[in-house]
Amino acid sequence: MGNRLFMLCAVAAAAMLLPGCAVQEEEEDITIAVSTIGPTHAWAEGVYYYAKEELARVAKENGWETVCVTADDSNEQSKQVVELVNQEVDCLVLLPMDGASLKTAGIAVQKADIPLVIFDREIPDFTPAATVKGDNPGIGIQTAEFFNNYFPEGTVVLELMGDTSTVPFQRTDGFDETLDDDFEKIQVGYTGWQREDTSRLFKEWIQKQPAQVRRSVGAIFTHDDEIALGVLDVLDEYKEQGIEKKMFPNLEVIAGSSGSQEMYRRIQTEEDYVLLSMSYWPQMVRQAICVGESILKEETYEEMTIVPTVLVGKDQVEQYLNEELPF
Repeated sequence: MGNRLFMLCAVAAAAMLLPGCAVQEEEEDITIAVSTIGPTHAWAEGVYYYAKEELARVAKENGWETVCVTADDSNEQSKQVVELVNQEVDCLVLLPMDGASLKTAGIAVQKADIPLVIFDREIPDFTPAATVKGDNPGIGIQTAEFFNNYFPEGTVVLELMGDTSTVPFQRTDGFDETLDDDFEKIQVGYTGWQREDTSRLFKEWIQKQPAQVRRSVGAIFTHDDEIALGVLDVLDEYKEQGIEKKMFPNLEVIAGSSGSQEMYRRIQTEEDYVLLSMSYWPQMVRQAICVGESILKEETYEEMTIVPTVLVGKDQVEQYLNEELPF
């Protein structure tokens, strides 16, 4: 019996060395990570919300590990990206706080041979594995086209920008290239995408302007619905004081972008101004994560995905209202 058992074990050991009989190694754990910006404004909060939802789906369907981190500034995000590289994640989806500041971190990801999917804001002179972004020039182009049609003889337009990342300048370039020559544009400044900061900046600008400048303004182009709502907060305050029409007697149109539910509700009920949101939903982060998923599965994927912008005004807003959405 002992000899027989010995022979069986020897045969089994020899079989493991034969072709086709090798012991299959356990698959290594796969981790897909997302690095996004902190809750600087509602759109960024929406990105984080939908990223977490999509990562939960990816984890459930594939059995993968997932990581989602946020940063309050470029330095913090750069450190987080380096940490993710050191953790040897298998794919990284990155919404850079500022493209230029995150370039070194992006290069580190590539040197580690980790596929990098850039989302929303680009890194200048840098080619990732894939890019998923909204049509930022299109936001400016569509806004300018609306203004051109609404004001056939032109007017004075105020512009309130988001920040100094690539996104605002792409929107501005599209707007400037499309706006008719009869218009005059006045740059108010950078808002940091913040509603309260917008209100403060707007008030400071108003206080410094001669009355004839204020009274000549016919339209306001903002880079986000949060910014547009900050402008409307100031105008609402003036309305309560009974001086709204005195301050801006010719103001007719206010344009935002990103497609927030609060802006949609305001569009639906607004009686004093024509409001529009060039909608650019945070849900599109799902597409960026899906691209990362395809890369890891070695499936075909698009290296460049540009999500189109949708104009939402009073005539369209009803179909986009949804109280259950977080943004």
